[in-house]
Amino acid sequence: MRLRFSEQILQINSCILFLFLFTTTSIVAQNDIIDPQPVISVLKQAEKDFNISFSYNRRDLKKIRCQIPDTTNLEALLESISANCAVQFFRIDERYIAVTVGDSRLISICGTLIETTSGAPLSGASIIGNGFQSGSGRGGQFTISGISEDATLFIYHLGFKVKEIVAGELNSENGCPQVFIDQRFNYLPAVLLNSYLTKGIYKHTEGSVSISNRNYEILPSLIEADVLKIAQILPGIESFNETASNINIRGGKSDEVLLLWDNIRMYQSGHFFGLISAFNPNLTQNVTIYKGGTHPQYGESVSGVISMKSDSDIPEQVTGAASLDFISTQFYAKIPASERFAFHLSGRTSINTGLGNPVYNQFFKRVFQNTVVTNFQTNTSLGLRSTDEAFNFYDINGKAIWQLTDRDKIQYNFLTIFNKLNFTERFTGETTLSKNVSELKQQTLVHGVNWDRDWTAEFSTQISYSFSDYVNNGGNQNIDTGQLQSQRNDINENQLRAALNYSLNSDISLSLGYQRTETEIINESSPFEINQIFISEKQLTSDAFYANSKLDFFQNKTTVSAGLRYTSYSELEEQFLEPRLSVSHKLTSNMSINTTYEQKHQSIAQSIDIDNSLLGIENQRWIILGSSNQPILESSQLTLGTTYSKNDWSLGLEGFYKEVEGLNLMNQGFRNQLADVDAIGEYSVKGVEFSISKQTDRLNAWLSYTYMNNEFNFSELEPSAFRSNYDINHVLSLAASYSWKSFLFSLGTTYHSGIPYTTPVEGNAIVQQGNQALINFNTPNNATLKDFFRTDFSASYTLQLDETFTGKLSVGMVNIFNRKNALDSYYVLDEDDEGNTILNRVEQFSLGFTPNVSLKLLF
Repeated sequence: MRLRFSEQILQINSCILFLFLFTTTSIVAQNDIIDPQPVISVLKQAEKDFNISFSYNRRDLKKIRCQIPDTTNLEALLESISANCAVQFFRIDERYIAVTVGDSRLISICGTLIETTSGAPLSGASIIGNGFQSGSGRGGQFTISGISEDATLFIYHLGFKVKEIVAGELNSENGCPQVFIDQRFNYLPAVLLNSYLTKGIYKHTEGSVSISNRNYEILPSLIEADVLKIAQILPGIESFNETASNINIRGGKSDEVLLLWDNIRMYQSGHFFGLISAFNPNLTQNVTIYKGGTHPQYGESVSGVISMKSDSDIPEQVTGAASLDFISTQFYAKIPASERFAFHLSGRTSINTGLGNPVYNQFFKRVFQNTVVTNFQTNTSLGLRSTDEAFNFYDINGKAIWQLTDRDKIQYNFLTIFNKLNFTERFTGETTLSKNVSELKQQTLVHGVNWDRDWTAEFSTQISYSFSDYVNNGGNQNIDTGQLQSQRNDINENQLRAALNYSLNSDISLSLGYQRTETEIINESSPFEINQIFISEKQLTSDAFYANSKLDFFQNKTTVSAGLRYTSYSELEEQFLEPRLSVSHKLTSNMSINTTYEQKHQSIAQSIDIDNSLLGIENQRWIILGSSNQPILESSQLTLGTTYSKNDWSLGLEGFYKEVEGLNLMNQGFRNQLADVDAIGEYSVKGVEFSISKQTDRLNAWLSYTYMNNEFNFSELEPSAFRSNYDINHVLSLAASYSWKSFLFSLGTTYHSGIPYTTPVEGNAIVQQGNQALINFNTPNNATLKDFFRTDFSASYTLQLDETFTGKLSVGMVNIFNRKNALDSYYVLDEDDEGNTILNRVEQFSLGFTPNVSLKLLF
């Protein structure tokens, strides 16, 4: 019995010991397991512990939690995460590791882009996917490491999407395949110079230049990639009044340039009276510029065309940015609602009111100098003058994109631009008190809808309708007397467009189109002296047809683009048939020659009335041409040039001759003896444009030079020929940009000859005509202002804050040497304190030193 009892005790003790050991082992084992935790937190800690960097999409990992052992071995940690969390790792190099979720493998891919028509490598293309971006080199090659084999790659060239492909098809384990890009089915122009002047700018065989925001980096003075400012680095394109929106092409007025936003004509394009562009650069994907050889789809311009296209892609995920600088705050967002539907939104508003920041002060001083707003005669012997002003602006841009089917895409566009100036003037005398309240508003509202259909790979059609409304409205009221002065310029325009494109084969493509435009322009004015409103209302309806063919000969060495445009105006009973031609021929693999010829006309232009301006600021009104004293403008232009590129060097040389007929002298803005003369004439301009650029991985440097001889000819006047208001003989631009790690720097200098102006006769400046004193002027535009010289600088720093957000700090400095550049000069008669007539010279000057800083958060 005792033995049996001992055996039982032993068995019990053994069980207790076993249970103790099992429990202890379990406890020890459990102590080695950490509670489920976020994978992102583990990866961030691993980056610190092992001095490595993970690349992943935060949205894919943010919901994943799992048990992960506490280990000091990196490989064991990664293996455990892969086993427990279905997360895959791919080591790109010793420090960088790519991360993906699910069963999809991470692979390395490579390939060579080949243009099917020429068989040549396609360089300068962008390969973009979810969370990564790469590009093709000079030989068309590209490589990307650590991406999911299921990832979709989007290939862009010249800002256009040209192909989609799955990454697994390019697995480097199977070699580096050739990827063929058939650009003729995307109706893209052939490139004559890749990266013309600087990255993101391309020159095409038919004479146009395109700017792609996807590849553009930086420009001196800019804190944003403003396409209207970028356009001004091209030879032959300037802004002689130093604004973003008032662009002069080859000696023409700014209203002679057709400015389009998603095929809608814009009658207002800037804020702060042109100093700031009104178009959000983040949503402007591609810009096409014609100085000559204009495609026949474009009318209404005797000098040039700038056509802006907003982004029309449906993004895979939400992207956007918000930024703040000394002038405005802005945002944009691209939001996919589904795989086939997306919204693009952007907005900007001024923040200057009440802040008194230095940029706003410089802008205000530049715009309102020598006007009643900033009149230096604030105090006189008769009393005290005081003023209050408030200026603000905003723009809102919206776009909806619906990929209805694989062949059909519908887009809706919305844009509104608004500027408003309130100005109050008080005058206090010994016995009198007066108050004037003035208001000036500019507003644009546009809508547009587009339907694009690809019937086959060779045939596509586009149908669009747009409506735009532009209002320039101003009023000035004397509160004490009730007298009111008002001005209004109102434009309502509807347009219907239809186009088709067809590629017969690799050498021949055709495009046909029809455009119907209905425009109504109302001008109202009510002067102080007369209690009456004068109204001028005109309508204009045009029907335009165009056809264009593009032909390639001699194994694509010669490209001919030829077309016709026919326009009929029912109200005016006038028709225009205009040929357009562009020919390019490759002499060698590095050198080409090209020539263009075009005839164009313009039925809507701006009238300048110096004496009828509100606050001395806005004196331009859009009007419909076609009467005997306001004929339709007509132009013809011929160009001949050559290009050469080799070893990252690019050179361009082009000569041009342009004639524009139908000018009304009163629309040219003269402030001399011709200010009130009604005469019809023409201007002719001949010149040469030269450019040279050098590009490396880090450095872009360029120089452009333009020589012009620009002359008016009015047969009714004496003398009949004299210098144009834009006869700027020499224009030189020199700039360079440099990238280093996350920094970008750019420094540039702009020089041009002085602008012509008219001086009084020395020793006999004032003459008496009856009871009226007049200025006795010399021949028109007999003198020249001092040369314009300005140096600008900009820099930016980009910092990856986390997997979602990126920060960007940008600094721009305009006129860093604070040089005082004269933009205009004219003479006026005034009275001194004793009532005697005296002569005063008035000068307009450019911006002084103007620094600006931008903080941007991208996501």
